Amino acid sequence: MDILLIFLISCFSYSNWFLGKSMLDRPLITGTIVGLAFGDLASGCIIGATIELALMGAQGIGAAAPPDVISGGILGTAFAIISHSDAGAGVALAIPISMLGMVIRNFCYIVLIPLINRAADGYAERGDVDGVCRTHLISSFFGFIIPQALYVTAAYALGAPVMEGVLAAIPEFVQHGLTVAAGILPALGFVILLRTIMDRKLLPYLIFGFVLSAYLGLPILGVSLIAAGIVLLMVFKDRESAVAATASVEGDDDEF
Repeated sequence: MDILLIFLISCFSYSNWFLGKSMLDRPLITGTIVGLAFGDLASGCIIGATIELALMGAQGIGAAAPPDVISGGILGTAFAIISHSDAGAGVALAIPISMLGMVIRNFCYIVLIPLINRAADGYAERGDVDGVCRTHLISSFFGFIIPQALYVTAAYALGAPVMEGVLAAIPEFVQHGLTVAAGILPALGFVILLRTIMDRKLLPYLIFGFVLSAYLGLPILGVSLIAAGIVLLMVFKDRESAVAATASVEGDDDEF
């Protein structure tokens, strides 16, 4: 019964994009759901929140591929609950599991989904819009959601000791490399994103924000509030300039 519940929770969490970015994939949500399904809601909330703190920076920014927080959140919480361990044990399992899940997710993106979506090209040539839409839905389920859910379910069925053995079999330098890569990927994503939007007019704001965060120790919320204030000032200034320009044009028309 637990295995079926894990499979259903996995399918539900990996479907979070169907209604937009609903945040159903975050460990805070998946841990709570696992705790509810396993009859220990309090532990699920605590462990899920702890894993969320550890994986809070795992966001897809630019072209960076973050760790798979869904598999880490579900399995870390489930293994910690059934073994009556604390939140620290859940985090210790969640991080390497999420890194392995990232590899499987990338395999789905690179191999399975394009393989299934080839059929959409034929539908597009024939002008069959419904066929294209149907192919994308099929590829989403059978090229991404189901394979990922099967990975999570199989990992749970094998048990924590087997997963720990699999992870331990990975060479230390590979695990260290994955950990380092997970740390620099968000920065790489920011760089790739900045390359598409950055110009000389925005450079002073980037330096200003960096100084506030790195040297003055201002938290992200404080930097964000300052940025919001600067944006509002710019908007109000542009509106005043537009009103003044309109009034000037109307005054020139009155002279004629």
